Amino acid sequence: MAPPAAVDRPFLTAQWRDVAGITYACDAERLAPFVPDGARIDRLDGQPRVSLVAFEFRRTRVLGMPIPGCVRFPEINLRFYVRHGGERAVVFIRELVPARAVATVARLRYNEPYVRVPMACATTTDAAAGTIAVEHRFAAGSSLRVTAAASAAVPAPDSAAFWLTDHALGVGTRRDGTAVLYRVTHPTWALHEVTDAQIDVDFAAVYGSEWAWLADAKPSHLTLAGGSAVTVSRPIAAGRA
Repeated sequence: MAPPAAVDRPFLTAQWRDVAGITYACDAERLAPFVPDGARIDRLDGQPRVSLVAFEFRRTRVLGMPIPGCVRFPEINLRFYVRHGGERAVVFIRELVPARAVATVARLRYNEPYVRVPMACATTTDAAAGTIAVEHRFAAGSSLRVTAAASAAVPAPDSAAFWLTDHALGVGTRRDGTAVLYRVTHPTWALHEVTDAQIDVDFAAVYGSEWAWLADAKPSHLTLAGGSAVTVSRPIAAGRA
């Protein structure tokens, strides 16, 4: 079934800002249990990839309305990349947020893998050094800090950076096993050149023992996007392949 067209009234609108990505090469066998019905694992340079992505929601609205306590907050997700209906898409393994209401509604109503944990984030700039730094602290004493050049440029469409940061489709799974599709619309993001990354994440505690290997893995790619306004369509069941 073809992915759904964008709806006239977005389900969610927000600003996604300072989107930091730490990406690793990953064996397809590790991802297979998480692949939604009708999707297939996508590859970059011949290998599947899994990414830890941290950013901040701002000006969040659901059906045009702000939700008290859920307008501005950080999110950190563990995700991988697939194709569905011929389109490039992402699948979330787990999504961390500090807002209990966001996690509860997403999990119970949409079966999205959200978990509420204590979190804090900050972005700082150093004009003299010409750098920007994004830092997140979250569950199990974990933290990450990405430092990059303050200047940014839109990546070429055939680049790895574009492959990792430009997707228009998310794919999830309902409790009955059917795939759920939703569109995420935003302009192609300009990216900062990452100069340093400090990653201290207890992957086993936060994401499960099957992801403990990431603590010792070397990232294949580091990205930092300034972000933009985004719109997200209402999730629509795709049906079984």
